[in-house]
Amino acid sequence: MRHSLKPSAHAFTLLALLFVTFAAGAWMTTRTVQAQAGGAARKRVLIFTYPGVGAPGSHGHASLPAAEQQTLEWGKSAGFDVTALQGYEPGVGKQDLTFFTPAYLNQFDGLIMMANGDIGLTAVQKKAIVDFVRGGKAFIGIHCATVMMYDFPEYGEMLGAYYFNSIFTPLLGSDVPVNQRRIGVLKVEDTKHPATRMLGTTWPVAEEFYVFASAPWNEKTPELNISQPGSFKAPMGFSRERVHVLLSLDTERTNLEGASPRAAVRKGGDYPQSWWRNWGKGRVFYTSLGHLAETFTNDSVFKAHLTGGIRWALGLEN
Repeated sequence: MRHSLKPSAHAFTLLALLFVTFAAGAWMTTRTVQAQAGGAARKRVLIFTYPGVGAPGSHGHASLPAAEQQTLEWGKSAGFDVTALQGYEPGVGKQDLTFFTPAYLNQFDGLIMMANGDIGLTAVQKKAIVDFVRGGKAFIGIHCATVMMYDFPEYGEMLGAYYFNSIFTPLLGSDVPVNQRRIGVLKVEDTKHPATRMLGTTWPVAEEFYVFASAPWNEKTPELNISQPGSFKAPMGFSRERVHVLLSLDTERTNLEGASPRAAVRKGGDYPQSWWRNWGKGRVFYTSLGHLAETFTNDSVFKAHLTGGIRWALGLEN
């Protein structure tokens, strides 16, 4: 049996969703006018959508094509140009990343990462990414960007966390009618940042949401701090002291029934879902949202959230 929100919570969610959608639309209109009026050179961004988790030849998250297509389109009116490589197309285990050299990366102003697992990056290529950001460039992590490079701890230090488990994945499946997908309520912890200042104080959204590793993996407790799927062992745990949290799951306003037992989400727990940090001279923005293709194609609030994060990381907004 699937559970829905209680009537009071459901009413709150609908009202909040209407308000946030209206505010985000107004905000995007203002941002478009500002971007078109500015005379500064446009920023160049590379998006990586290579899947490394799944059966050989599979193409990863169903949202990857939409992520590439929509960010490319959104950038046209937001001051940045996106280079998309259709990384999802070759399939797991079939990627050829020999082109990805420090020189190739350095022609861009920012890197959007929506890859996961072991995509075949060498140690030199991994170091190039963190050095790219440390030197003053932008890094934007979307959704599954925290599910990779567990063997390269400096990446996790830069990004801020490693994935442990999803919360609501079974409640978002293709067998679940759209109007019955689980809606979680996000608490907006920073109402002034470009990625969140259009949201008010809460944001209801259909998403799987993540729980992140809380400490380095330890053989004495082998079931903790190891990702599922992937069985990647986290070399570090999430800490609020490392990042500035923008969004976290509001467990008092979210129906937690049916959540993954392994995620062990509880009322009153702390579950950040988006944040920013500085890394050397560069900026890092991360959001756990983006599991569903519809999030990219149909959600104007997510568009405002992600575009704001990209623009902030690129230094186009503060």
